Amino acid sequence: MKKFILKTSIIFLFSLLLFRFTIVTLINDYEQKVAQYTTSSYLQEKKKELFDFIIENNNKDKILDTKDAKILSTYIKKILRELELNQ
Repeated sequence: MKKFILKTSIIFLFSLLLFRFTIVTLINDYEQKVAQYTTSSYLQEKKKELFDFIIENNNKDKILDTKDAKILSTYIKKILRELELNQ
């Protein structure tokens, strides 16, 4: 009986350690990533990048490729038809 309790306690301990070093560590990593992506400095940085990209593209003659323009045009026309704004 003593050997059984010892073996089960060792297995239980290793199971807890395995759980701790695998699943809990992964959860903590994802929590840190979510916290990093929601900080105001990160959002300000992404906002600045977006506006820089918009300013850069405003200086170009053509923003979209012809294929992209056709796809967006079709999509916008469908939306307008569904909203019945294009009468």
